[in-house]
Amino acid sequence: MNQKTQAYLILGLLVLLVVTVALDPRVPSYRSTYDPPATAREIAQWAEDVKAWPRSPSWQAFSDNPPESLGAPDFSAAYIFGKYDYRVDVQIRGDRLQYISWGNDDQDGGGAWSAVGEGRLQPDGEWFGVWSCLDLSRAVSNGGGAWFRFSRDRRHIDIRYYHDTLPFGAAPLELGEAVQVNLKPREELPADRDAVLADSAWAGRKLEGRIRTRTETLHAPEDRKFVIWGRVVDDRGEGIDGAAIKRRAAGRIETVSDSRGFFRLELDKLEALTLLTAGKLGYTNGLVTLEQNTAFSAIGPDFNRDRVALATIELRPMDRTDYVNYEWVSPQYLPPSRYDAAQHMNCGNCHRREFNDWKTSRHASMARNPWLRAAFERDARPHALANGRETDDCTPCHSPSLAAKLEHFHLRGKTLLDAQGVDLEGNHCDFCHKIEAITVPEAPGMNGSIRLLRPNPHDDTFPGGVKRVFGALPDVSFLYMGAGYNPLFQMGTLCAGCHEHHTDDGLISQGTYSEWRRTKYAAPGNDYRECQSCHMPQYTAGKMRMMPGPDGLPVPVSSGGDLSGEEIKNNGVAIARFSTRYRPLVEAHKHSFVGSEDREFLKAAIDMQVSLEPLTDGVRVRVTLTNTGAGHAVPTGHGLKRYVLAVTGRADGEPLAPGSEFPAEERFGAAAGATAGALIGRRFADDRGADWALPWWRADRQESDTRLWPDQPREFVFELAGADAAEVKLILRRGSPALVRSHGLDPAGRVGKRHSTCRCTR
Repeated sequence: MNQKTQAYLILGLLVLLVVTVALDPRVPSYRSTYDPPATAREIAQWAEDVKAWPRSPSWQAFSDNPPESLGAPDFSAAYIFGKYDYRVDVQIRGDRLQYISWGNDDQDGGGAWSAVGEGRLQPDGEWFGVWSCLDLSRAVSNGGGAWFRFSRDRRHIDIRYYHDTLPFGAAPLELGEAVQVNLKPREELPADRDAVLADSAWAGRKLEGRIRTRTETLHAPEDRKFVIWGRVVDDRGEGIDGAAIKRRAAGRIETVSDSRGFFRLELDKLEALTLLTAGKLGYTNGLVTLEQNTAFSAIGPDFNRDRVALATIELRPMDRTDYVNYEWVSPQYLPPSRYDAAQHMNCGNCHRREFNDWKTSRHASMARNPWLRAAFERDARPHALANGRETDDCTPCHSPSLAAKLEHFHLRGKTLLDAQGVDLEGNHCDFCHKIEAITVPEAPGMNGSIRLLRPNPHDDTFPGGVKRVFGALPDVSFLYMGAGYNPLFQMGTLCAGCHEHHTDDGLISQGTYSEWRRTKYAAPGNDYRECQSCHMPQYTAGKMRMMPGPDGLPVPVSSGGDLSGEEIKNNGVAIARFSTRYRPLVEAHKHSFVGSEDREFLKAAIDMQVSLEPLTDGVRVRVTLTNTGAGHAVPTGHGLKRYVLAVTGRADGEPLAPGSEFPAEERFGAAAGATAGALIGRRFADDRGADWALPWWRADRQESDTRLWPDQPREFVFELAGADAAEVKLILRRGSPALVRSHGLDPAGRVGKRHSTCRCTR
C-alpha cells in the first residue's frame, strides 16, 4: 500500500470517527435524543411529590448521623442524573459501592420515587450493582441493575441501567450521565439547577435523557446450545454446593451447583441481558447480569453460534441469630398519604393481589375468630387450669407473631386474647416468610414446631424494616426484602408447623399433615401433591379479547381466569403492582389458602351418589360418599369438625316426621327436618363415655373416627317407612351445636352453612 492510499484510508477513518462522535459519543450508530424541557406543571408536581422522599427507607450510612461502626467511606459524592434531575448519592468503601437515589417522573398521579442500590468493582473498571425502588406517590415497586463508569476525577459518571422487572427483549438497556454537584447528603436540589452546576466542568451541558440501546436476540442452533459455565461462592470466595440456579422468571430451577460450587447451564437464546440467580438456605439470594455483547464470547469460527460465558454468583451468608426484638411489618395496604417511613414496606402496598387474597382467608382471621376466642376463654383455658395444666397450646398457632415474642407459653400469661395490632393479623405475610424450618411438626406452632430467623433490626445490610424474607424462588433480589431461597416453601412440611398438633397425652387435635402422609399423594409418582398444590393453586390465564375502548379504539380486555389483559398478553403474572416482570404461571400461587370456606372447593372434594329402592311401605336410600378430591381425611383440621349426612323422607311432597335414630340436637338449619342421618367425623370420650359434643381438649381418648379417606367409598343405608321420595344433604359443621352454644354463639351461623343437596324420587 503506497503512502497516498494510506493517507486516504486514515482520512476516511477520521471522517467516520467525527460522524460517530457527532451522532453520539458513546453509542455508535444510534442518535441521542433529548426530552423536551420540563413544563411548569411538571415542576410544580415534582416539588410537591419530592417532599415524600426523606420518609423512605434508606441505608443508615446516608443518614445525617451514620453509625460509627460503619466507618467513613473512601469516597462519597452527590450527583444529578438525566433530564429529570434525579439525585444520586454515592459512597465507596474498598471495592463496594452503595448509592441512594430519588426523584420524580412525569406520571399521572405523581411520580416521586426513592431507590437504593449496592454493587462492587468489576475487573474492567466498571461498577455494577442492583437497585430497588419504591414509588412514593402510588406505593409500588421496581428494581433493576446499573453499571457506573466514573471519569478519572469522578466528577462525571456514564451509566447504563435496566429494569429487571420488565421483559428484556432487544432494547432493555438505557443510557444516561450524571454530574457531580456540591450538595450535602440527602440535601434537596435547589430550584436553580444552574447555580448548583456553576462551578462544575459540566456546567451548561444538557444531561441526556433515556437512550435505549438495541441488541438483537440470538437463537442457538438445535445441535449446539449457548453455554454458561459458572460457580457459586460465598463472601470469602469459597464454593457453595447445592445452590439452586435459574434465570430470572425462567419457570423452574434449571441446575444445581456441585460440591465445589461449579455449574453448567445451556441456553436456547441470548437476549441483550441474561439475569442469572442462585440461592441456598442460609444465604441471601445472589444475582449476576450477563450482557450479550460483553459476557458471551465466541469459541469457534461462527461468532453467533458458538457462544460461552463465565459467571460467578456470590451469596451472602445470613446471620443465623433469631432476633426477638425484631418488629413485625404489617401486611395492611395503606395509601401513600397515610404511611410514614416505617410503613413503606407494608406488604400490601406492592403485593396487592396477594394481600387481597390473604385478607379474606382463614389465615388472616385465625387470631380474631369469635368462636376460637370464646372457646379458649370460656372452655379450653379454664378447663386446663382446673386440671393443673398451664401450658398454652393455642396462642403459638393462632397468634404466632405474638407467641414469637414470648419466652413462655403460659395460660396465666399473655395469650391470644392480648393480641393487638399486627399480632391480630393471624398468620400474616411477614411472619410466614420469616420461617426457616419446621422442627417437630407434632408440637404447636411457635412452641416447638416453627423455627424463625428474624433479622437484626439494627443491621444496615438491607435498608428498611423487613430486611429478610424466605421464599420458594432464588431469583428475588429486591434489596429491601433481603430474600433467601428456602425449598421448605414448596413443601407441605411448612404447613405442618400449625396443621399438626398432638397433646401431651398423645391425642391428635390437628392431624392434617400426618393424614396426608398416609395417602397416595405423599408417595412418589403421578399422584404426588404437596399441600400448596391444592390450597395455593396457580393463577389461570383465561382469554383476552379486543373490545372498543372509550375513544372507540380496540383495547385488550381479559375474559375469565385471574389475569389482566396485560398479563395475558405477556404470558405471565405480575407479582408486584405496576412495572413488574411477568412471571410464568408456575411461579405464582394464590394466597387465599382456599379451604372449606369455599363452597365449590368443598363440593369438589366429595362425590355423592344416591339411589332409591322401593320397599313394601317406603323406600331404601343408599348414599355412597367418596373422598375424590382431598389429599387427607375429610373433614380434617381441628377435631371438632364433622359432616352431617341428613336424609329427609317425603310422602306426597310432604316431609316425614323425624326419626328417633338421628340426634335431636343436630336438627337445625339445613338439617332441621331430617328424618334420619349420620355423623361423620371424630368422636371423643372421657371417663363418662363418648359424646359428639366433647372437644378434644377435655377428652381422654378418641372413641371413633368415621371420616372419609381418599378413594375409600363409604355406603350409608337408610330405610324410610311411608316415604316415596327423599332429600339427601351433606352438611359441614365446624363443631357440635351443643358445644357452640356453650360458648355463647349461635350454631346456625357460619358453623353450618356449607352443604350439598340431592333430591331423589322413587
